[in-house]
Amino acid sequence: MTIPLNIPGTLFRKAVKARAKLDEILFALIESRRRELRSGLNSGNQDLLSSLLTFKDEKGIPLTDKEILDNFSVMLHASYDTTVSPTVLILKLLASNPESYEKVVQEQLGILAGKKEGEEVNWKDLKAMPYTWQAIQETLRMYPPAFGMFRRAITDIHFEGYTIPKGWAIVWTTYSTNGREEYFNEPDKFKPSRFEEGKPLDPYTFIPFGAGVRICAGWEFAKTELLLFVHHFVKNFSGCIVIDPNEKISGDPFPPLPTSGQRMKLIPRS
Repeated sequence: MTIPLNIPGTLFRKAVKARAKLDEILFALIESRRRELRSGLNSGNQDLLSSLLTFKDEKGIPLTDKEILDNFSVMLHASYDTTVSPTVLILKLLASNPESYEKVVQEQLGILAGKKEGEEVNWKDLKAMPYTWQAIQETLRMYPPAFGMFRRAITDIHFEGYTIPKGWAIVWTTYSTNGREEYFNEPDKFKPSRFEEGKPLDPYTFIPFGAGVRICAGWEFAKTELLLFVHHFVKNFSGCIVIDPNEKISGDPFPPLPTSGQRMKLIPRS
């Protein structure tokens, strides 16, 4: 966090200059892709950028360059850190909890057993990974990849002896909710069973990607990506050994990651 003063020497100034440099790079990429589309070298649905460039609303109006840049930047930033963190930490937590790891392995091997050589995972397979998804959710609960979000009070709020006036900006944090004892028994323990089907959670208590109508637009994308990661890990490796199980995990800056990179020894599946 820094005071938003755009003067030389401040972190905010450095951030503004870095953003301008990034915009310059992305604008060049946008123009390059636009030329490919015009020359027929790109189909228009090849990837996100191509889709943004060819998108038109119900009136046939395309996105402006600024709109394309903003949407592309959001996906570039929001879809990276939020999945890098849980992919590292799910392996760390499973390696430290052999019983949970074995359940994940057996579930994934069961899916692989029904596949032909070279056959890809499909949507039906993702739905057949309930325990894997429970383990991922527990990882996200313990180490939420996003710090929180800003909201504005639409009415006066009375909370634990304090009054938050209507119109004030509010910062809510994910871990302060996901880690509360009143919502999750023994919150510091890795217990995927919390998320078993038939065990409903209180509303707005599990919020690694937010909740309600304003939940993160990338929630389903992140879910799919993490399930596929675990599936292909089990497919290619029979296990992993964490070199330093006691390595600290730091959330400063976000997202939470092992302080020294979390070295692991991966054992190839024979």
